[in-house]
Amino acid sequence: MRAGGRDVLVLSSAGTIREALARHWGDWLGRPPSYLAPLVSRGGRDLALGAPTPGWRLQRGATRGALARAGPRLGAELRKRGRGLREVSDGPIEPHRDPIESSVPTGGAPLDPFEVFAFHTCSTIGGLIFGDLLPPEAEVRSFTRCVLQLLELWGRASLRALDLVPALRVLPQPGLQKLLHLVELRDAFVGAQIRKHEVGGPQCPWGVPMSARPPPRDTVLGALRDPASPGPPPAPPRLHMALVDLFIGGTETTAAALAWAIAFLLHRPELQERLRAELRRELPPGALPQASDARRLPLLRATVTETLRLRPPAPLALPHCARRSTSVGGLPVPPGSILVPNLLAAHQDPDVWQHPEEFLPERFLAPGAPLRALLPFGCGARSCLGEALARAELFVFLGQILREFRLEPPAPGLLPSLQVRAGTVLRCPPFRVRMVPCQDPA
Repeated sequence: MRAGGRDVLVLSSAGTIREALARHWGDWLGRPPSYLAPLVSRGGRDLALGAPTPGWRLQRGATRGALARAGPRLGAELRKRGRGLREVSDGPIEPHRDPIESSVPTGGAPLDPFEVFAFHTCSTIGGLIFGDLLPPEAEVRSFTRCVLQLLELWGRASLRALDLVPALRVLPQPGLQKLLHLVELRDAFVGAQIRKHEVGGPQCPWGVPMSARPPPRDTVLGALRDPASPGPPPAPPRLHMALVDLFIGGTETTAAALAWAIAFLLHRPELQERLRAELRRELPPGALPQASDARRLPLLRATVTETLRLRPPAPLALPHCARRSTSVGGLPVPPGSILVPNLLAAHQDPDVWQHPEEFLPERFLAPGAPLRALLPFGCGARSCLGEALARAELFVFLGQILREFRLEPPAPGLLPSLQVRAGTVLRCPPFRVRMVPCQDPA
């Protein structure tokens, strides 16, 4: 088909997606021209939307290296957030307050799991990037709301139409103005955290620098600024946008995947019990799972994998643009063509998966599971840099919840809908769950 005067290919099988984006990665490294992208990315200086310039390549390589350097900090951040998840059982939410705004714990009262997870995933990313200088909880909650609202607006058809129909740009666009306001709030938060780590940066009322030490080297920001790192550091706008991309790419997507996992487990209470039994069997009393426990907890690992298969967080990923003449599946493709990887369809291909629309983590416990047909984070040179972080969060957070709580619907038989809704991020229809504390058997 054609859109915006260009040929558009929608690939719906894992084989052709890998052929294009992994085997012929250089052909598809570009992004389609966009009116909106430069407005939200400091002129295209981000990782997700930016053109593959030398500066982009340096930025991507430096960010990948920084995430690897910050890896040892991840365990401590996940444990910290795990302690926060425990508190959701201590008392009722005030009915007039949004769960994400409330620090009052919930004691088995029905709650919206997506709101809880969004804050904890955003906080984990913030701790990994900035370390102990992350601002107070209220500011992080406000920033989380900003990220979620920004992504919701970005996915609206009324805004996406501005890329396809230039004539619309001369009309009043209140949605665009709101989007740009959220971008300002986003950049103010990230910029303020960067400045906290600059010697001679913001002054307190007494004229003394608020921070007189560089960021710890085991944080993402510290690794990006470490003069001992290989290669030059990214330029300030690219450094800023690399950190923004980690928040934008990792907050809603990971929270959405966790919410889907909870929804599926409410439909399969017997699987819940099997997972809890595995956790009790393999972990010492009172211990919570860590990312390093993945081999010891195969059913938990399979549950995370099946959630990502059945509900990939970004079902259509981001579009790619052919930089030169190429081919897909033996068909010639002219330069400038747009490729859309339909990950949702590829993950439910009946030629690859038995009972593709059913939630069956057990399929990954059997030998010969088609793991190469899984592409929840894309593939090739533009695959998600935060894949390891997202998988660790999903595994640890879900394991901690199941270790501590029994998941129940808010009322008998009131199960969440599992219907898919269109959107940039594949979110479960809103639902509520009771997280009832449970204890290890004596």
